[in-house]
Amino acid sequence: MTSTNTASTPPPSTSGSSISAGDGLIHVRVLPPSKLTLHQLNYKYPLKLISPAPSQWAKSLTVFVLSYGGGLVSGDEVNLRVMVESKGRLCLQTQGSTKIFKQKDPSSPPTIQRMTVRIHPGASFLLLPDPVQPFAESNYIQHQIFELEDTTNDTSSLVVLDWVTEGRTARDEHWSLKRFESRNEFFGVKNSDDDGGSDGENVRGRLLLRDAMILDGELLCGDETLRERQDSQTIFATAVIRGKPFARLIDYIKTRYANEPRIGQKRWDTDDDSRKHNRIEVEARNNGVLWAASSVRGFLLVKVSGVEMEGVKRFVRGLLSEVNEEGVPREDGCITEEFGTGMFRCLE
Repeated sequence: MTSTNTASTPPPSTSGSSISAGDGLIHVRVLPPSKLTLHQLNYKYPLKLISPAPSQWAKSLTVFVLSYGGGLVSGDEVNLRVMVESKGRLCLQTQGSTKIFKQKDPSSPPTIQRMTVRIHPGASFLLLPDPVQPFAESNYIQHQIFELEDTTNDTSSLVVLDWVTEGRTARDEHWSLKRFESRNEFFGVKNSDDDGGSDGENVRGRLLLRDAMILDGELLCGDETLRERQDSQTIFATAVIRGKPFARLIDYIKTRYANEPRIGQKRWDTDDDSRKHNRIEVEARNNGVLWAASSVRGFLLVKVSGVEMEGVKRFVRGLLSEVNEEGVPREDGCITEEFGTGMFRCLE
């Protein structure tokens, strides 16, 4: 087992016998009076976790989730458990896109990534990775579970970004994958202090939100391939936001979406050329980006797609940093205020 921690004392616990290949554990704890620490940071190949030493005034801890060789091959299985205790602030990032290599043969197992995140009352969690990049003939399954202990007062808070690109365009890969499946589930669970444990192993609570995206490269819709069905869209992103610390961010996005011109404001009984022109107007306004936002059981769910990676990056960064009409981010934006600077590396 390999274990890495560059934070100051106390060092993380590292019990090598407790984890298997591809397993990882991140446990954030706040020591009196208000010292953020990595109580545990364990991992085993092919997973790798790196945590830069926080500054004295750091508002949060950052952990980079990596893989050896920059990607995951057919049959790799990653299982990451994360726990953020009360008053803790944790941001998970990557250092480049997660590359999913081709499936060896039809009988080979898919590439699988699972993550379970437990967020205690008064804790905040930020997931801002680079996008997943599935190569041609890849078969990938991702399942992420988020357990929120305080959904009554909304003090268990999070911002989650999950996105995928069409592949290696330099090799003429355009949604040439075999299968891509991403599922995010959000549960309201009992407070750890109420159920006698803090390891997240108790029975999971009420399902609040499930969001899934499945792309099947082998399923034909009529005569259309997966690439043709994507209608020139090269990237799809989902953002999920919840919690009191992000109330202003949620209001900002909802207001911005409410002010967007609506396709539905036009008559749908017009000819095809008119409808196409109306869509082009909407796309042009956002540099080729289409998006939607809706409130679901206390969460804000945002969907974004675009024809260019850079356009989507700029757009998502603008949303999360609360840019004004001139495109200038708020210096006291919710995410910066809660976690500090340097949280938007994946959007640069």
